[in-house]
Amino acid sequence: MGRMTVAVVLLVAAAVSVGLACAGADGALEAMKYYAAIGAVAGVAAFGALACVKSWRRWFVLCLHVGFALVLGGWVFNELAGEEDGYLRLRAGQTGRVASGPTSDGFNLSVRDFTIDRWEDTGTVRQYTCSAEIEPDGSPREPVTISVNHPLVKCGWWVYQSSYEELENPHTGRPLYFTILLCVRDVGLPFVAFGGVLLLLGALGYAFQWLKTDASREVELGGRSLRDRLVWGLYSFAFVGAVAMLVHRGLATGHPPMQNLYEFLMCAAALIPALTFFARRERHALLVDSLLLALVMIPVGFVMDGRVKHLMPALQSPFFVPHVGSYVLGYILLVRAALGTGRRLVGLGFFLLTVGLVLGAAWGKVCWGHWWQFDPKEMWSLATWLVYAAYFHLRPRLSSRAEKVFLAAGAVMILLTLTWINLSRIFTGMHSYA
Repeated sequence: MGRMTVAVVLLVAAAVSVGLACAGADGALEAMKYYAAIGAVAGVAAFGALACVKSWRRWFVLCLHVGFALVLGGWVFNELAGEEDGYLRLRAGQTGRVASGPTSDGFNLSVRDFTIDRWEDTGTVRQYTCSAEIEPDGSPREPVTISVNHPLVKCGWWVYQSSYEELENPHTGRPLYFTILLCVRDVGLPFVAFGGVLLLLGALGYAFQWLKTDASREVELGGRSLRDRLVWGLYSFAFVGAVAMLVHRGLATGHPPMQNLYEFLMCAAALIPALTFFARRERHALLVDSLLLALVMIPVGFVMDGRVKHLMPALQSPFFVPHVGSYVLGYILLVRAALGTGRRLVGLGFFLLTVGLVLGAAWGKVCWGHWWQFDPKEMWSLATWLVYAAYFHLRPRLSSRAEKVFLAAGAVMILLTLTWINLSRIFTGMHSYA
């Protein structure tokens, strides 16, 4: 089982991921519910496990294969052996049952109060919280609080503050609120979590391996002329301006400026010059990064909605900055590599993509109840990751021209993720706010 076969499987998986992204979140989820699809995923997981036999001498490749197999296997196990999810719709004073199953105990949940915290200036929802009491079978009652990004974990169940419903009380005319709680039993989560850790270790190994083997690509440059120093000085001044703009935006919004694509591009515009200074010993670094700013970041930023908005409840999470930040930096590194500079950092870019993917899955589990929702942006990001994974498997056999084509294809996937998937109204899903 050679690297070519593994790379072909990865590219096929990337194509399937793109197809599911185009089908939308509901269509992808419906398609993946068929047992034929589950069997195919189980087959890919088994294939990944068998591929480990050929890669046991390279620990980072082994981690990547075993991790990917565990993630897919955990999803299949949960679909086949997991218990059905369910919703509880309750108002203050009502009690619901988080059902017991063959592998877990259940408990009663009584809602004491439901509160909505709103922003003072706009009146939009800041957070909504359910105060309740739970009574596990054979145990005394205990008070609990459930809010967005803060689920209740009890007796093997995860209970999420999913949404709420506002009605008018027919007797008093006042608002009557019902809390909508999502109850999830995910038996495959331990396999997925361990697989995610292995994916991070494997991608980190690729990053170090790439830096080690490609150190010779660094170009030694001689002294700089007065013109070069003037250009670098102006570029440094622009960098200071970009950082100042980013800081001002953060102070104006009251949160890290990474909420939407406009702020995403602002972060990228501040990071690109920093990477340029890091790559000063490489030829054309200044030219390539200037083109990125002039032809991609600034034009796309002009069509974005730049209005200051408060963070929605789902975005108020410790995962917010590291998840978005890893994608920002990873995308910059990989696009720069495709444009001919910073090639030795492409392994680091792949590692950062893996960090963003794993953190996004963990955040989805904490916030939405499931670590994977088959959302179009999730599927497209996975397809991008698979393309680069195939690239690393094929790299020893690629010619210089083929390597450039592969890196260019990965950069195109990234640009489509940032523009077409983000901007098109065709692709609606959990990430539509971004």
